[in-house]
Amino acid sequence: MQTTPRSPLVRSIYGGSLVPVLIVVAALALSTAIFFLFTQKKMQAQKEAAKVEAATNSAPSKTAAAPAKPAASAVPSTPPPVVKPPAPPQPAPPAFAFARPLDLGRQLVRSLTTGDFAAAGKLAAASDADQSASAAKLFQQLAAMGYKPAAEDQVELLGLVENRTRIALPFMMPGSKDTVRIQLDLERDEKMGWKVAKATLPKAMSSAIAAAPATPPAVPAPSTPGAPVPAPAAAKAAVPMKQLFAVEDGTDALAFASDFVHHLLKHDFTAARAFVDDKKVSVERLVGLCIVFEEGQYALNPAKPLIITIANPEVSWVIAQVQSESLQTNTEFGVELKRADIAQPWKIVGLNLSDILSSFAKSASKLGVPYTPIVKNPKGGESLALYFEYDRAELHPRALKQLEVISALMKADPSKKLRIAGHTDEIGRDDYNIRLSRGRAEAVKQQLAALGVPAAQVETTGMGKAQPLSPNKKSDGTDDPEGRSHNRRAEIYLDF
Repeated sequence: MQTTPRSPLVRSIYGGSLVPVLIVVAALALSTAIFFLFTQKKMQAQKEAAKVEAATNSAPSKTAAAPAKPAASAVPSTPPPVVKPPAPPQPAPPAFAFARPLDLGRQLVRSLTTGDFAAAGKLAAASDADQSASAAKLFQQLAAMGYKPAAEDQVELLGLVENRTRIALPFMMPGSKDTVRIQLDLERDEKMGWKVAKATLPKAMSSAIAAAPATPPAVPAPSTPGAPVPAPAAAKAAVPMKQLFAVEDGTDALAFASDFVHHLLKHDFTAARAFVDDKKVSVERLVGLCIVFEEGQYALNPAKPLIITIANPEVSWVIAQVQSESLQTNTEFGVELKRADIAQPWKIVGLNLSDILSSFAKSASKLGVPYTPIVKNPKGGESLALYFEYDRAELHPRALKQLEVISALMKADPSKKLRIAGHTDEIGRDDYNIRLSRGRAEAVKQQLAALGVPAAQVETTGMGKAQPLSPNKKSDGTDDPEGRSHNRRAEIYLDF
């Protein structure tokens, strides 16, 4: 029988060479055992550690947990992030904000009228909250002294000085109908609108400041244990505080000019004259301005009444902006102030009336009669002028208003005298113009007598055509009706 040939492996097995095969099998079995006993266990531990780290980082907690110690065989995990302390609370926004300066002043008056001194103090000290308590005490002290705020619609805008806007709060004086004003300088704040930067009290209220001294800022306690302790309160109080309230010392040019203009607007010549240097500003100029204000019914521009253009210790210029509803015009005039030194009071030494007189003359010319109450006399100086229609000696209604102002001045002091000179244009014979000019001067005297001025205080003369204010003819020789209208006049010279 034929037998199939065997492979070498079979021959080796059957032939007794099995040892090498067993060694290979044993090596494979040992490798598998090592994998399951060590390597797989290590990989599982790493997975578990990663899960713990992820859970620790994602879980919310107010206090950070201490990291667990990893197994000796585990890979060290990254430390948890540092938790930042919460931000300190932001201060609450202000409870008030004012778009216009007058709104602030009126709200302050409302608080004072109702006796809410705490609210008034906070409002006045919005720029420095540490002084709100002392401001409240000051207002309370003023009330105890008998001062009462006037109506809120009497709060007025005084004007602009540097980068501040000034308003005035009127107060009734105890036992009197007179008023005094607290002046507030306001600054514009981008976040809270207008706020008080400085308050100036009249001297009559000075004792109220002594009764309500400024309160030093409170010293905060240390926020965290171990923090440095702030300086003691005594050391803080030793640092001079910026005083919110001050007493008027008579050195403020804007306040001086404001009082002067207010007297003019009330046509109070006597009070206004006390502000003026008589050697620099003629009486005729001052009276003429009173006449313009009365006739034109001018009032200060409520948006920008007074503006300081030059502010030096001894020289200041103020522009007064006025408006007239009856004439539908806005115009201005300049006020020049001077003093010898800062210890001396201010005096009005100049009035630039060119703009207001020009505007007033244009408006008045529509009625057919010129109306420039202050003119430069051909022989020098200034005088008051009243104008007449052609070939007439009757007073125009506008002249009657002027004479009412003048008569009040004359009756106040019987020692005062005035001179009246009548004038004509060049049309007509000389003898006729002399009679007409005298008639015009006498018409003025008669009206003053009707207003109560004694005849002994008035002198008259007729000048005819001898002293024209304007040319009667144009440069080409033709007639100039407008020029002639300025020559038909009576001039008043005040001997004050």
